[in-house]
Amino acid sequence: MSKIAFFLSGSRAGGGFSHLTSFVENICKLFKNKKNIYFISTNKQLYLDLLKKKLNVHLYKVSLLERILSKLNKILNLYKFSFNYNFFEKFIKKKKITKLIFNEPSLYINFCKNLNFSSYIFNTEIDDVKKFKEFQNGVYENQRNIITNIVNYANKILVFTEQNKIDLIERFNCNSNKILIQNLIPHLPKLKLKIKKNKNFQSQNKKKKIINFFYPSQFFEHKNHILIIKIGKILKKRKIKNINFIFSGNDRGNLKTIQNQIEKYKLDNIIKIVGELSEQSMILMYKFCDYVINPTFLGRSSMPLLESFYFKKIIFYNKNILDKKLLDYVVSIDPYNANNSLNIILRFISNKKKINILQKKINNLYKKICSKEKFNKTISKIILD
Repeated sequence: MSKIAFFLSGSRAGGGFSHLTSFVENICKLFKNKKNIYFISTNKQLYLDLLKKKLNVHLYKVSLLERILSKLNKILNLYKFSFNYNFFEKFIKKKKITKLIFNEPSLYINFCKNLNFSSYIFNTEIDDVKKFKEFQNGVYENQRNIITNIVNYANKILVFTEQNKIDLIERFNCNSNKILIQNLIPHLPKLKLKIKKNKNFQSQNKKKKIINFFYPSQFFEHKNHILIIKIGKILKKRKIKNINFIFSGNDRGNLKTIQNQIEKYKLDNIIKIVGELSEQSMILMYKFCDYVINPTFLGRSSMPLLESFYFKKIIFYNKNILDKKLLDYVVSIDPYNANNSLNIILRFISNKKKINILQKKINNLYKKICSKEKFNKTISKIILD
């Protein structure tokens, strides 16, 4: 019997964690009680969490020698020379794994040229964001190299949307037959709300007739919180007091900048930062808010987009980055032009007819995009191929 392993990576917060959690749950349901299905992780806590669920799991430990050689290679690469000993490939072969599937692009893909593997690719439009600080100091080059290795050596490639597929074909010269479209499946819809609604907060906003826009996103520079800062400045100048923006998420190097901007322009009555929220608080926030906004420069699809569809919330999204097939289900905004974006927002929220038309469009959209049946078929196809 062939031994199949799913290599799990991803942060413990944000969209990456939601994808990781949902991915594991869906794989477990699809291959329930299958003895030849394994998970691999380099994260000890994740490894222990999976063991508690009585799943087949291997922990890949990075040895001291591997760390030393990895650092040495970084120096030698400057002189176009490298010392290669493939610890990861040796580990996979020792465990007798015949097929390997990555839940997201991982640096370990660079060691899979001689292995039978498939992988998700997220940021097919990565060339468009290399100027942002989180992609400096070799990060962009490393991520692009991983994508290139997936394109060149993977058996199958999973992407979120049709536009992601086009990106791979046009930007990376990828064989279209390798590419399977499988969107994210958020974790939040699987949870039930256990905490009570904040009635005081809700009633206070109802009395003031405040319209709340929720932006759930980690504080990377490419997430474009700065557009909303600029919108806040215009709202203040025009003395429009019935619109608020709520930011949630971890600091990824840009939080201080956003906090300083809010303080500098005295926007604390317009923009609130609530930090990282628990899953229960996230559900509550989606239910409580009036709209969702996402001006990110990266994301043909995204967790906030799909979660908005699930909670039947209208979302304002960067018109330049979203997959064209999804543009009819969002309110498109210009990620560079705050004045234009605000005018679009104001016109839309005052037009009940447009609100009702878009609301009807998105009501049943989530089930079509995030179909578990489609996920099962996609993964099964990779396994059987």
